[in-house]
Amino acid sequence: MDSSLETKLKPQYLQQPIKEAGGIPVLLNENFISGDNGKYRKMYDWMSHGYDLAETVIGKLKYGNSINTMRAAIMSKLEWKDGSSVLYVSIGTGKNLQFIPASTDKKSLDITGIDLSMGMLKKCRRKYGDQLNLSLVNCCAEDLPFRDNQFDIVFHVGGINFFNDKQRAIQEMLRVAKKRTKILISDETDFFIKDQFQESSLSKKYFKGRTFDLKELESMIPNEVSEKTTELLWGDRSYCITFRK
Repeated sequence: MDSSLETKLKPQYLQQPIKEAGGIPVLLNENFISGDNGKYRKMYDWMSHGYDLAETVIGKLKYGNSINTMRAAIMSKLEWKDGSSVLYVSIGTGKNLQFIPASTDKKSLDITGIDLSMGMLKKCRRKYGDQLNLSLVNCCAEDLPFRDNQFDIVFHVGGINFFNDKQRAIQEMLRVAKKRTKILISDETDFFIKDQFQESSLSKKYFKGRTFDLKELESMIPNEVSEKTTELLWGDRSYCITFRK
């Protein structure tokens, strides 16, 4: 485990040996790896092998370049500065790292990525481990293993719709962000879940009968935050919520 990551972890994790899988620290809270978290963890583990290829080929055929345009739009809403400490919650294969604005020196960023799926983390490390200053941790968004007020940039793209405890995940992102940090949360809308996930042969068994209420998620964001904004992107297939701690 690299020294940069050690400085961010809560003290209790440094008092005993940390389990690793393929060099990635495993800091999972057993209370949050069952239910929906366990269900989608398994889905993303097996999908990790061809996840980016499917988006590149199938996504390109169906949506053209609009997915990349949407990803770039999301990443442009964060306040990127050289040398920033970054937390990417549910980093997956790290696809969105490609869309950090070109004006930012990516190698100057201290990026920490967390995910419940070890399969996605291993794919992310293979793609970006040598390109960026990147630390990866296998943990739950509802129980981040980091100290308070650690990160200049905190964002989540994809997954929160069906977290076991969405409100707790939001509170955790706020806790580890520094004061005045702009936080971003983005995922697919209910329209896209029904139009794509419930129709695709690859995912329909995981999303059968599932719905998502954006208003309910918005209500979980504490009243004390400022500059709260919700936007719909990609032809209303995706939402993006930003707010400041």
